[in-house]
Amino acid sequence: MKYAIFSDIHGNYDALKCVLAKAKELKIEKYFFCGDLVGYGAESEKCAQALMKLKNFTGIMGNHDISLLDPNMFSWFSSAAIQSILYAKKFLSPKSLEFVSTFKTIHIGKAFWAVHGSFTDPFREYLLSAEQFEVNRDKWSGNICFLGHTHMPIMIYSKANKFPEVMIIDGDDTTIELKKNTRYMINPGSVGQPRDNNPKACFGIYDSVKHTFRLIRVKYPVASAQEKIRKAKLPRILADRLSAGV
Repeated sequence: MKYAIFSDIHGNYDALKCVLAKAKELKIEKYFFCGDLVGYGAESEKCAQALMKLKNFTGIMGNHDISLLDPNMFSWFSSAAIQSILYAKKFLSPKSLEFVSTFKTIHIGKAFWAVHGSFTDPFREYLLSAEQFEVNRDKWSGNICFLGHTHMPIMIYSKANKFPEVMIIDGDDTTIELKKNTRYMINPGSVGQPRDNNPKACFGIYDSVKHTFRLIRVKYPVASAQEKIRKAKLPRILADRLSAGV
């Protein structure tokens, strides 16, 4: 089975459209989203509509997504983030809002587990270190867990209960063979707002038969996404950062 693993769209329809086109070209069988459909970008409604059209789609809840349903989350966000979430909520259709509300906090599957942030804090913790892997180790089972939230493609892995190693996944098309005696926490990076100094949209493919993870970067019209943010009169930083990938 070939899964598209993607995360952190953040209202960037220009990026999502290019990622989904690439996934279709690669004959993806299932789509798995690791959270944060809304926020930052100007086209959350178009993004929701695109995801609702996908067959074999599963979504989990990101911190921006849950803030649509629980305004108490706003205390944790920057002013720019709050403005963009309120903008998204204003233009999301009732159907799209209902769609987002169906996302689960944690996915427990036979092929893999998934959570947006971490199992110790699904919506706030940015899991980036071996020490965090250790804290979360016993909170999930199986060999593979997918994450989002950091906007950075990273793999943290541990063989036979040894201390974990951290690997930044570089390149525009990188395939990694996953070993059966090793546990992996994998972040596919961000579709709509990469933060690893590469502005290209980012997603992964998990092949459960070949037992591989493939990271793919896709060019998209960054200037178009930026202009839409400016026209929406959202904070300028949300547009400017897209071209730098920060």
